[in-house]
Amino acid sequence: MNWKLIFSLLPFGFVMGVASVFGLTQGIEWLLWLIIAVVCAFVVSRRLQTKHFPTALLVGFSMSLLNGVIQSAFFNTYLSNNTMAAQGFKQIPGGLDPRFFILVSSLVIGIVYGAVIGLFTLLVRKFSKGVANQSPTT
Repeated sequence: MNWKLIFSLLPFGFVMGVASVFGLTQGIEWLLWLIIAVVCAFVVSRRLQTKHFPTALLVGFSMSLLNGVIQSAFFNTYLSNNTMAAQGFKQIPGGLDPRFFILVSSLVIGIVYGAVIGLFTLLVRKFSKGVANQSPTT
């Protein structure tokens, strides 16, 4: 594992967490996460020669967890700036604390998001090798 690379990509999760707390990602959060996934896939594929998928998995997992920790830590601000999320938290069963729900869901989402980045990384590697191995036909 390249921990330096993993930690160097964590600011994406921090920025997304802060932006979501202030309601800046409403309606476009999925697009921002997709762009971040593509950027991370390119970075991981370019910087590493091996262990692409596990590193990308940890990148996505770490970013999602950091995002969830920030949302939980600033929960009241998050709720006041994200009215749709506030409505969604009313539907949590069994009186589960919404802060805990955010943390648990960020773990699950992080695994899925990390797998997506990992797959993107493998696609970038495969496409890069395919392009590099093509010879011009003149």
